[in-house]
Amino acid sequence: MASLISLLRTSDNFLETMPANVTFEYAQAQKKYLEARTREEKLVALEEMLRTAPKHKGAANLLKELKRRLAKLKAQEEGGKKGARRITSLPKEGDVQICMIGLTQSGKSTLLSKLTNTMPEISNRPYTTNRPEMGVAEWTGVKIQLVEIPSTFHPQHMAVCRNADGIMWVYDSTKDMARQWSELDDIRHKFKLDKPGVDVEGKKDVKPDELFSRLWAKLGLIRIYTKEPGGKIQTKALVLKEGTTVKNAARVLHQDFVKFFRYARVWGSARFPGEKVGLDYKLKDKDVLEIHAG
Repeated sequence: MASLISLLRTSDNFLETMPANVTFEYAQAQKKYLEARTREEKLVALEEMLRTAPKHKGAANLLKELKRRLAKLKAQEEGGKKGARRITSLPKEGDVQICMIGLTQSGKSTLLSKLTNTMPEISNRPYTTNRPEMGVAEWTGVKIQLVEIPSTFHPQHMAVCRNADGIMWVYDSTKDMARQWSELDDIRHKFKLDKPGVDVEGKKDVKPDELFSRLWAKLGLIRIYTKEPGGKIQTKALVLKEGTTVKNAARVLHQDFVKFFRYARVWGSARFPGEKVGLDYKLKDKDVLEIHAG
């Protein structure tokens, strides 16, 4: 490790030395960094290296140096583009953020307009969309933010996808399917988009409930509907990760629910409707949860 850190501090080619116990993903990101020809490509690769680098104590100096290099590159970029700001993420307006990726004229803008209340520009001109377009759809009490990614696949736009919850891969069945999937696979590997997702045809009629159900099944999330004792079930879903316990849900709702917890009642996955359960009970998708505290 000492020789590695020496290289980190003294050479622009520091990544030619491979740290011990790295993952395949780190090795691939390192390779992309070494092959990068632009600052933006280096930024994307460094961000991926930082995400996949070893996190054990012996790699602390490596992580520190990766962060330093990343900060330096970002500072250079900001200095070279007065008034410009690099987009690596977009504020999540909803419970889930999904990126829409497809080749030009695949129907992304059309699909976005059908699924949300947004009205993006739609035309027969290639590369109509030149910046991420956003809209929010409501489905079973869940707000899903859809982000259309321009088909220029600019690195700063693609960086947004790595912070999203999932991806819709949009295609046009009237065009060469083999070429489309080959190019989309190249995009997937180039930007390391190992996110859950679904394939959807952009220009044909789509049933939102069916599409969102397919997507939801891939995200590893659950919907919990809460109710107060004697009250009505809330239509707004509490979105949590699979495997969430009553304790986790209670903490999200209000810290005092855990502190003064007595018991909870669950409808859905329980053995019988309204079964009393404790903090360790694991909730399932579409469960109704009623917490008793005091």
